[in-house]
Amino acid sequence: MKNDVLWKKLYTAAMLELDPATLRSRIEAAQIAIRNAKRELANDRSVSALEEMQAMTDALHGLETLQRIEFKTSVPATIQGQARAEG
Repeated sequence: MKNDVLWKKLYTAAMLELDPATLRSRIEAAQIAIRNAKRELANDRSVSALEEMQAMTDALHGLETLQRIEFKTSVPATIQGQARAEG
């Protein structure tokens, strides 16, 4: 599956997740997919790529807002996940 489709599917799944036990992993998966897709487009300066980059930036902000509201934190879920794995 192409990264542009994957990140959108994972983002939608995270935003629509109702189970608090599953939400954190959905947010983490979406954030990772978005960052991977952004890296893939980093050198593309076409209008469509720039629009896609803006959509991904907006999606990351939406996920961070959802995380802050649901988990009362300002630390991105992927960083929290790394801290748990390292600690």
